Amino acid sequence: MEKEHGQVTGIIWRGPEDLAVYQLVKQYAEKQSLTVSAAAKELVKIGLKDIMTK
Repeated sequence: MEKEHGQVTGIIWRGPEDLAVYQLVKQYAEKQSLTVSAAAKELVKIGLKDIMTK
């Protein structure tokens, strides 16, 4: 499977808004000692759990 330009975590990050979000995910990953991909997956799980339990 080839990665599309801008794809790092299985998510395609394009444009300044996406790149700003990517930087936040990267910061989170560094603080949690995770890869960016693992951090993105964790954040999706946290967000979905929060949304689905409301």
